[in-house]
Amino acid sequence: MIDKIMASPNRALITLLSALMLAIIHQYLFYGKEVGVSYPIFVILFYGFMFLFARDRLRPLSIIDAFMAGVVLMLALTFLLYDNEPLRILNFLVIPGLIILHMTYLVGRKQRQWWDIGLIGTAMDHLLPQSIRHWGTVASIVMKTGGRGLGKTQKTVAFKVLIGLIASVPILIVVVALLSSADGIFNQYLSGFPVWLNQLTLTPGFPRVIWILIAGVLLFSYVWGFVQPMQYEAEKRENAHWKNGKAITVASEIEEREDVSVNSIHENPSSNSMIEGQTANKISPETISTQVHREPIRLDPIIVGTMLLVINCVYVLFVLVQFSYLFGAGEGHLPSDLSYAEYARSGFVELILVTGINFFILIISLQFTRSSGKIGSVVHQVLLFVLVSCSAIMLYSAFIRLNLYEQAYGYTYIRFLVHAFMIFLALLLLIAALRIRYTSMPLIRCYIVLSLAAYVIVNYVGMDNRIAELNIKRYHQTGHIDASYLASLSADAVPLLREFAEREYPDLKGEMLERQASFVLDETDSSWASFNTARHRAQLELSKLRRE
Repeated sequence: MIDKIMASPNRALITLLSALMLAIIHQYLFYGKEVGVSYPIFVILFYGFMFLFARDRLRPLSIIDAFMAGVVLMLALTFLLYDNEPLRILNFLVIPGLIILHMTYLVGRKQRQWWDIGLIGTAMDHLLPQSIRHWGTVASIVMKTGGRGLGKTQKTVAFKVLIGLIASVPILIVVVALLSSADGIFNQYLSGFPVWLNQLTLTPGFPRVIWILIAGVLLFSYVWGFVQPMQYEAEKRENAHWKNGKAITVASEIEEREDVSVNSIHENPSSNSMIEGQTANKISPETISTQVHREPIRLDPIIVGTMLLVINCVYVLFVLVQFSYLFGAGEGHLPSDLSYAEYARSGFVELILVTGINFFILIISLQFTRSSGKIGSVVHQVLLFVLVSCSAIMLYSAFIRLNLYEQAYGYTYIRFLVHAFMIFLALLLLIAALRIRYTSMPLIRCYIVLSLAAYVIVNYVGMDNRIAELNIKRYHQTGHIDASYLASLSADAVPLLREFAEREYPDLKGEMLERQASFVLDETDSSWASFNTARHRAQLELSKLRRE
């Protein structure tokens, strides 16, 4: 079935009709509805749509493809399982970006490696230029299908009329606006058009039709940009250049062979036929390599080593000063004239920024520095280990400061995410240390995989529930709690907060019951496509709380 579609002369028409069907499903799932189970459903359908109609462009699948598909699917499922608003907003941006990169890697016109930075440029090329150029393909398919009974001249005329109508729309908008300003009576006539239009049967269904048409065109043009990609003039000239270079190389090789064969013939005439056969077999264009590998830019190891030595001297001095009170801070031994809050605030952001700068230095030193002799390599590794060690101590100092601040003022979204980010930085430092020791380790690839895995873990760790747990634990230790902030947490934390309100903190009930009205409204207005397990569970828990 799939092979028949691929070989069919109506493949473009079938793809367009399938794109419109997917657009109909899209408007049914998302138009005027909260996002819920609809999101992972559409992601799965979109992957199936791309694999079906761009199947002939698909490269052989590998383990990284399974990993990327797993990451995308797990992030899409968070719209069904969790209700954390900041992460939902962030996932709205991250998931489409990952899908675009994954599709470009799988079926893109340039088969780049998944860790190649150029993959982003190719993805943007497919998203915009390659897609936009096929908007006209949609019009040509429609004209070809709708005008099968027409002659070639009639089709051309109809197509030109359609182009003229489309081109006249922006001009009409400007002209009508100017004429309405120039004549009040004309403006009164025009003002009656909206009332007349509202009386037509276009009202509820018209926006959906527009939604379907726009989404269908965008889906078709995107997939067709992979099926029939455009080759740029610069690439054509480059390919022509390489072909000419190959021809010149082959020609010069033939001349050399002919010179050798002529000399051999004079010396041994009987070997003439044998030499000709060898010449024909050896001189094939496929055997001549035309790839010119440019040497990547490398920094001088002496310059890099000097920079590392100077920076490390400052870092070592800073770390020695930190040791005077760093490890005693957690036991209450702070520097003089500093409270917990002042100590926690002082230099926290600066330490994180310095650690980020150190990562930049590490990547440059590890990836873009020329190799030196054995002694130079050992010195280079020692300097990098010192940099990693100092960075780790700075990160630990920032971690302690944030812990002190949270003990004094409680736990929030931002503080939780900063904690997670610091743990992520610590893992990056560990990978950098391993890369210093094992030079063949692919640093960038490890960082990409770790970053994606860390982002998925943050989505699934249950941030709201964890924040509620930590604030309740702080309440047990200090007797202080911000009930209003706890009540503002998402539906993920409602079961834990209901239990806490019943057993230990009855004042929290009023704050939580104020939220029940919004949950009831959401539950009433939503359809099955908007179903979310966290919101549904929260609604049940709040109903129990009201009855009690």
